[in-house]
Amino acid sequence: MNENTYLIDSFLFGGEENMACFLIVGGKKKVLIDASGKSEGKRIAKKLIDLKLIPDMLILTHAHWDHAGGTNRIKAQFPQLEVMASRHGIESLRNAREFNKWFSDVSPRLKPIEDVTPLKEGMIIDIGDLELEIFETPGHTNCSLSILDRKNKTLFVGDSLGYKLNEDLFIGPIMPPEYSEEKLMATFEKVKKIEYTTICMAHYGMLTGKLAQNLPDYAKENYLFWRDFALSRWKENPSKIHLVESMQEKFASLDTSEEMKEALANMFGDWIIKGLQTAKMLETK
Repeated sequence: MNENTYLIDSFLFGGEENMACFLIVGGKKKVLIDASGKSEGKRIAKKLIDLKLIPDMLILTHAHWDHAGGTNRIKAQFPQLEVMASRHGIESLRNAREFNKWFSDVSPRLKPIEDVTPLKEGMIIDIGDLELEIFETPGHTNCSLSILDRKNKTLFVGDSLGYKLNEDLFIGPIMPPEYSEEKLMATFEKVKKIEYTTICMAHYGMLTGKLAQNLPDYAKENYLFWRDFALSRWKENPSKIHLVESMQEKFASLDTSEEMKEALANMFGDWIIKGLQTAKMLETK
């Protein structure tokens, strides 16, 4: 991405461009941002070993399984690794199964993540010729963080703003168990005030120029669309099947098979329903 930064595709769900982790190389230390899922963690560690880029720190943007699940496997390969996360996520990481119980297919395999250094708003991490500034950007989860590389003006947001599936499809970060509209709206406004030129999302990739600068407003607009879309479809027919079928029509622009579109609609539909329900914006059936 630049002389200090690598994008590493974790091949989440076995496919390309589903999940991006990032490695920032300073003059003294190397920092990995996010660990992807449990099965991807070993793959990420192997890539880093092959490239002779051994990380000193791992910063988790939040405690969801697809960002933190690979932590223990990566740490097993790099025992010296310091794991860092939001002060609001320490207990969520320690109780990984409970925090991720909404994702029943992966939660039973998750183990506690211990010995995590807490991060909070305004902290500066000096890695040699580079300073990383920490911003608390909740809404998706209470523990969501964004990290600014002040030298390169690159902002790593994890899932704080949402998921970019292609040029035309952007989905709001509505997901259990801690989704909060109030906090999310504040995060959109907060990110607009950060001085960055490049923005990096976990799902997926890097934006620069006007696309990067406009992303907070674009993300807000799309969040409101998907919130209202889900609520209106639920009002018509309070069933996951109805919402998923409606979402599949919106996924028509995706360059993938009909089977994959159906799978994505099922996945995001389930997450949106559960997110709205845990936020008490949708009646539980």
